[in-house]
Amino acid sequence: SRLREQGHQVRVLARRPRVDAGVEWITGDLATGDGVREAVAGVDTIIHAATHSPAAQRGHFRLGDLVRSPADVDVHGTRALLAAGEREGVEQFVHVSIAGLQQTRRLPYSRRKLEAEEAVRSSQLPWSIVRATAFYWLLERMFENMLKQPVLALPARARMAPVDSDDFAGEIIECVANARLGEREDFAGPQALTMIELMEQYLAATGRTRRIRRAPLPKKLQAAITAGNTSAGARRGTTTWGQWLQRTAAAQRPGLEAAA
Repeated sequence: SRLREQGHQVRVLARRPRVDAGVEWITGDLATGDGVREAVAGVDTIIHAATHSPAAQRGHFRLGDLVRSPADVDVHGTRALLAAGEREGVEQFVHVSIAGLQQTRRLPYSRRKLEAEEAVRSSQLPWSIVRATAFYWLLERMFENMLKQPVLALPARARMAPVDSDDFAGEIIECVANARLGEREDFAGPQALTMIELMEQYLAATGRTRRIRRAPLPKKLQAAITAGNTSAGARRGTTTWGQWLQRTAAAQRPGLEAAA
């Protein structure tokens, strides 16, 4: 919507296109390559915001996530998109990635994202890489799943600076507007809070009470989690976690009242 406000014609490649008269929708899938050529034909800028994280989709980790992560979208799909962009002579390739990948590179998903970044750097296209910390909506999904467990345990000292994805959208639009190429500063939320503090605010916003136990994680691991999720030199969004929770609750309230 912000791209359209600035007068851009927008085309979106999606597995499940929506109904929006202001956008040209192309049915396709980066995992298979379907629709990629049609999506890229004639465009001057590509914003690559697709990823495939099973843990994010389900809202919690499984043991298998610590062993493997699919390469279909993040690696093979990125390469296919870059190749299509090179054939079309695209003027700018904006790659959306994640802050702190080096600190979390032991995780298979982080390694996939690093592979994707390397593919972008090696391409012949003019490129930019923009990275953000975890989005609020993903944190909400994971917290909600954690509350289904009988014991609620979180690291006491690990800190995070999650960010509103709407704030980050503004950073991407700025990248497109000024055509600044190369590595850009990380983008993070305005506050660095412990995971316990984040959960406490979530519980308060959703009107629930739970005892939070401190998970006994090694100090080095908690330091790595903090380094990978705060990014000291990052540019900052303006929406706090508490403000986002209030806004989300307000948006959901009409539907809840109607259902009641």
